[in-house]
Amino acid sequence: MLRTRRLVLWVLPAVLGLATAGVFAAGFVAALKGRLGEPVDPSAPPVPAPTVAMATSAGGFRIVALGDSLTRGAGDAAGSGGYPERVAAVLRKEGRTVAVENLAIDGIETRDLLREVEDPGLAQRIAGANLILLSISGNDLSHSIPASAGAPGETANDPTAMALKESSLNLQRILSSLRSSNPSAPIRLLGLYNPFPESFDRRTAKETLLKWNVALEEASYAAGGVTVVPTADLFDERPDRLSADRFHPGPSGYGEIASRILSTLNLPAATPRRS
Repeated sequence: MLRTRRLVLWVLPAVLGLATAGVFAAGFVAALKGRLGEPVDPSAPPVPAPTVAMATSAGGFRIVALGDSLTRGAGDAAGSGGYPERVAAVLRKEGRTVAVENLAIDGIETRDLLREVEDPGLAQRIAGANLILLSISGNDLSHSIPASAGAPGETANDPTAMALKESSLNLQRILSSLRSSNPSAPIRLLGLYNPFPESFDRRTAKETLLKWNVALEEASYAAGGVTVVPTADLFDERPDRLSADRFHPGPSGYGEIASRILSTLNLPAATPRRS
């Protein structure tokens, strides 16, 4: 049953996600209008870390969630917590005591997250995680597209291609830092998707999405214990899985992401709770 579930929810969508990845051009315009979040101001004061109820009983399981608005849960129903809380809810049903520390920030890029994970205070919190969830680089892509650009990747000096190179290097350092802080916890990195069905340059946009998702895969290789979770096929021609802003996932979209993450985990059985 578990092997069949992984085949349906993981292997097949991964292949379809690369083959039928959605189009970015309309999404780029939407992102530039703020739907993916404005670029983070490096001079702004640091965002205070949220206070969470930690799992203190025997068998406690900690999830640390990092990255951009997708991890924060933008577009989800109030208080639902996006995909990290949905992952936690399933693990709780299996008998675990689970705490989620969601440190995601709207609009964050890889360079911003790199500064965050290199902070000693955050490194200590990552060190205690049993599972690390991460979505990053979507803003690197969207913020690199000039408003006047017809489509990304048209020239060798295209800013999107330059952003991809920088983002890839930053992501490698991010994953290396996470693994240095926590040598054993599984890391699940979300692949990029495009929820917009219309585009004037479908082929170029599709190729761009593929390049960025391949870069995520390549960055994951060296860190060890990192799995890229594809999401492109989850939203391809499925506007019903999007929120009202037509960019971020809605409740059902976050549910699909959580299910796919769970299908990649091979966690030990939960310790039965004492009555």
